[in-house]
Amino acid sequence: MTSQKSLAKFSDLPPVLPNTELYGHVAEYYNAEADLLDSYEYMQWVELFTDDSTYRMPVRTTQFLIDGEGFQDFDFMIDDWKTLYTRAKRLETEFAWAETPPSRTRHFVSNLRVATDPEADVLATRANFMVTRTRQDRDYQLFTGSRHDRLVREGDSFRIRNRLILADQTVITGTNLSIFF
Repeated sequence: MTSQKSLAKFSDLPPVLPNTELYGHVAEYYNAEADLLDSYEYMQWVELFTDDSTYRMPVRTTQFLIDGEGFQDFDFMIDDWKTLYTRAKRLETEFAWAETPPSRTRHFVSNLRVATDPEADVLATRANFMVTRTRQDRDYQLFTGSRHDRLVREGDSFRIRNRLILADQTVITGTNLSIFF
């Protein structure tokens, strides 16, 4: 599976150390991204992605460690920029019934690791996430996992070219997957 190959590749890339200016910019970028999502600023969030971006969340299964990480070749979601835009735009309407009224979310990003990929002229990042969601007076939902991104530099900031979302859960117990990670 690609995540196994990308994991090995990530470890071969030169790291960006936490006490550097570049690392601080990436960490602040992710903090600002979380704030956009938690503030329902979905259209601004979509603009963080490149026009040729991919946004993928493969299905995880439970298996023995010797058999790999457990991620399959089929996905809970696989989006490009156009489908991200459509999903975000729909959340601004009354037709997103799964999100009317909208869920209250909190996005937490931690254990950030940043590396440079000089061959691709991108930054490779790995971070753990925790997303909490409450909706109306119903149960509290929790999603955890890791995100593997490829960031391209654009001026003083970055844009996301690829995002791979690796959920910890093998069964998504949330009522839907209408939120963004």
